[in-house]
Amino acid sequence: MTKNKPQSSDENLQIRMGTESDIESAFELVRELAEYEKALDEVTTTPDYYRTVYKQGLFSFIIAERKEEPVGIMIFFDAFSTWKGKMLWLEDFVVREQARRSGIGEQMFWFLVDYARKNEYALIKWEVLDWNTPAINFYKKIGARLETNWWDGKYFLK
Repeated sequence: MTKNKPQSSDENLQIRMGTESDIESAFELVRELAEYEKALDEVTTTPDYYRTVYKQGLFSFIIAERKEEPVGIMIFFDAFSTWKGKMLWLEDFVVREQARRSGIGEQMFWFLVDYARKNEYALIKWEVLDWNTPAINFYKKIGARLETNWWDGKYFLK
């Protein structure tokens, strides 16, 4: 089911592709997400590391600003689906707590969808924690398909 893109009535909101100058803000928002997920102690990266791998083209990001203050980010990178082809992996998606439930997340999501379509991706894929009911409800609202029959696998090298 595809939903219609909302029109923004917030003239103070800007959603755009992030740049190197936005790395500190992106990292701060990732830390905010980690704290929300009760996993702040698991963050081992730094803004300098982000800057290095961003320059290498490892990831891209979208930033949402209200009155030039960062209120949300989406960090993503290229991946590949053997069944579907070119895939965009959405690694992190966070809207500051005080800005949630204002439509910013939905506008950011549709910005990402437009980006993916323009760049000929076959799909966007992400994970959501099973206890994160607000995020699950958000994804259902926008018409996303949530699959519960796959288990994530990880093998840490450090």
